[in-house]
Amino acid sequence: MKRFASMLLAGAALLTAPAAMAADIDRDAKIVVGWGELLDTLNPVTTGNRDVGPLLVNMFDTLIWLTPDFKVTPDLATSWTISPDGKTYTFQLRQDVTFHDGTPFDADAVVANIAYITDKNTQAKGSLQLLGPCTQAVATGKYTVEIKCAQPYGPLLAQLGEPYVSIQSPAAIKKYGADLGLHPVGTGPFEFVSYTPSQSLVIKRNENYQWAPEATGHKGPPDIAEITFQLVTSPQARINQFQSGQSEMMQETPGIFWNTLGKTGRYNQVPVPISGMGIFAPIDAAKWPTDDLAVRQAIIYSIDRKGVVQLADAGAHPVSTTPMEKGMFGYDASLADMYPYDPAKGAEILKADGWTKSGEFWEKDGKRLTLTITAISTSTEYPLLAQAMQGYLRKAGMDASVEPLATPAWLAANANAQMSLTPLQFVCVDPDGLHSWFLPDQYFNWSHYTNPRLTELLLQGQAESDQAKRVAIYNEAQKIIMDQAVLMPIHENIDLVMTTKRLQGLSWSGGGFEYFGAASITK
Repeated sequence: MKRFASMLLAGAALLTAPAAMAADIDRDAKIVVGWGELLDTLNPVTTGNRDVGPLLVNMFDTLIWLTPDFKVTPDLATSWTISPDGKTYTFQLRQDVTFHDGTPFDADAVVANIAYITDKNTQAKGSLQLLGPCTQAVATGKYTVEIKCAQPYGPLLAQLGEPYVSIQSPAAIKKYGADLGLHPVGTGPFEFVSYTPSQSLVIKRNENYQWAPEATGHKGPPDIAEITFQLVTSPQARINQFQSGQSEMMQETPGIFWNTLGKTGRYNQVPVPISGMGIFAPIDAAKWPTDDLAVRQAIIYSIDRKGVVQLADAGAHPVSTTPMEKGMFGYDASLADMYPYDPAKGAEILKADGWTKSGEFWEKDGKRLTLTITAISTSTEYPLLAQAMQGYLRKAGMDASVEPLATPAWLAANANAQMSLTPLQFVCVDPDGLHSWFLPDQYFNWSHYTNPRLTELLLQGQAESDQAKRVAIYNEAQKIIMDQAVLMPIHENIDLVMTTKRLQGLSWSGGGFEYFGAASITK
């Protein structure tokens, strides 16, 4: 009886707590977010920008809601089945959803979105890769749709939860055409208000929103009335804005301020884990001298990743040592100790490979061991990482230089084998993300490394439906990648978000996309 009475009291507390909290929520709140990166477009299909993803997840819905721990749950699709051959996914859809422009959501809308993504004229980026071989959709009923695959594709469900395959209004796709990225129309918790390139994005509460994914824990329209994302690329300006009370949230908080402001206890620290391959550096296996396995291995042994993170980010990020981040499906802890910081080991490998060092730098066949580290100049972090890496490499006798490049030149240099290594990030929710970097025909194969066994494994991983077998496949694939030293993990990818104490309930979808649909501002 005492236990039963305790349960009743606990239940009463749960019932009254939300009511008390609701009384403290300011539903007229308009907040400002200091956003650290510029936007390429607000079209989910054509963006290649990770930092656009969190903006999309607040304006659009997806068929699948992927939880932070990568559980596949309903969103616009209420349920689904997979055919025995693994080639047909059948989705039952919600019947109570409308787009922000008032047009209804149904199976035809899904068909139109798949057709738009796969249309060559669209020039889709990440969205097309997320569909893999599943490029056909057929409406088999008003609220039933089939997505057909040329071959079995295990990652599909999880990847349909990424904001880059958000469902857009077919009417808007037709109306705005090439300008769709300036007029986003979805079904999400917030509606588009305005976008001023390089300055701000404003979104407002969707008052009709009654279809929030159950996994978000929120019912009905958002509690926040309006959000202005001010695009503030200068870290110091973003910090000044936040500390002066001009914004309620700061994205991409610099590590040193994350540490110091966090210790004051005046703010909420929200480390948002961005899933995928973390912050890493592909190493070009096609260009001298990194076409030499010994050089690639010596590079990784010679860089103190903990020291790099300390220099670039005040040690705010945990070091990464494997191709897939911790918590990811397919993460292999057995690879974590393959390349400890050991410059002596690096020197030993180079000597065994015929490199000699009579002066400051290693030489072989009369040529100095020179390296070029490219860094995208529009980023604040990557040049700092590159400079820190350069310092360790030069200390180890490798004549490394840093080449900051604007985005087009950076992309061209990496794609055309004009770099030795470059720090970057890649976001994915499934280890199939590796195929973008290591299949021979992929644009992002910036290591220019091909291996028949690795290719075979990555293709097997896509087609395999048995999860245990997929883990074994990707473990072997990652072992090859690390053995061949064509990728150097640097640190875990975390968006260091800081908010005022008044902002509560900020969450994220699987992959690390900040979500305001369940957040609120207290009075």
